[in-house]
Amino acid sequence: MSDADKPTTEAKAFKSLIEEKIQGLVDEFAEGKISREQFHILYERYSSRLAIANQALISGNPEAIQIAQSGPPTVLVRDTYQGKAQGMAIYHNKRGNILETLGNFEVPVQRVVAVLKTFSDTMARGDMVERHLEKLDGQKWLLFAPGQYSTVVTLFLNEPAATQIREVERLQHDFEQANYAFLTKDTVDGKQLAYPFVIFVKRWTEKK
Repeated sequence: MSDADKPTTEAKAFKSLIEEKIQGLVDEFAEGKISREQFHILYERYSSRLAIANQALISGNPEAIQIAQSGPPTVLVRDTYQGKAQGMAIYHNKRGNILETLGNFEVPVQRVVAVLKTFSDTMARGDMVERHLEKLDGQKWLLFAPGQYSTVVTLFLNEPAATQIREVERLQHDFEQANYAFLTKDTVDGKQLAYPFVIFVKRWTEKK
């Protein structure tokens, strides 16, 4: 390979690499492994690098590839925007009271109560209650996962991915199965219950 051909070869290789990363990102979102927020941030990052690679092919300028490769590592960008559970609050549907809080659950009470009231009204009509995800101030998100006897409210830093939402719902299912004998009573003592959610919150809070 001559020195004249080297910039073009490097640009083609870099372009191919970025195209593979874009396809991998598309697949990850389709499989629910990353959130929409992560997808948008990373897709924009890869697209800008792809544009630079195309420009390098046109101009034959090797410096363009060096510019595209600069900046923070993609793995750092990915982690920065990954959903991280900060805390949880478990509510008893029938009584509306908190059974337990886990981690750091600093959320305005009125924001939670408003959604729980909507859930309660929907249940009273005999309709199915769907999970609810909403963005708070800054990068905080609230996920409401309703069950037959309880509702789990999870505070996330950054938007949770679909796989994380499904995991919370799985834990909610296990929680209600494990504590069925207690949850079916009119009055429930939260101190008697087992909480599968502990490990989920611990996983993210210990990464700080």
